[in-house]
Amino acid sequence: MIDTLSGEDLAAIASAILALLALMGGALRWRAETLRRDDVHSWADRAIQALQSLVLLTSLRTDQIPAEAARERLTEIVFATSVLTEQGRLFFRNQPAGRFGQEKPRAYRGRRPQILDKLIAAHHVALRLPKAGAAEQAELALVAEDALKEFVSLIQQEVGRHRSAHPGPGRPGDGTEVDLLISRLDPARLAARRAGR
Repeated sequence: MIDTLSGEDLAAIASAILALLALMGGALRWRAETLRRDDVHSWADRAIQALQSLVLLTSLRTDQIPAEAARERLTEIVFATSVLTEQGRLFFRNQPAGRFGQEKPRAYRGRRPQILDKLIAAHHVALRLPKAGAAEQAELALVAEDALKEFVSLIQQEVGRHRSAHPGPGRPGDGTEVDLLISRLDPARLAARRAGR
């Protein structure tokens, strides 16, 4: 059949295909803008920074970070988690739950989405951490870790890619055991580093 088509016919078909592809591309861009994917991604980046910082602060020993630096960082996290929760309400609305919260302003009526609960849990951990004893610090560390992991899992569903642009980065890793990685180092490279070269 292609043999019977003229050059003009082929050009018309090619133009129609290009127009269809452009239309599909425009529709995908419109959908992404409608969902504010870039804004949500930027917000999520800041939230992950706050959550991961809290995990580190709850897990580090006092000899691993100066006390003043830890206090300053913890204060930043208290403010950041509160602000991020309120900003998150722009992307994730409360869900109706009967009469629950009906006396509140519209943005606060109903049940808060679980993704925001993770930030609020982190906020409360950050508030309690300065006065926590060793046993409570261990508990708070696990709550902070769970909040981070659950947040990342939820936000990955929202803005994460389904596949890598190239297959290499998405392949399964072979672990991060430091002693194993050390055993795999090139001896010549290690000797040069130890010699200061």
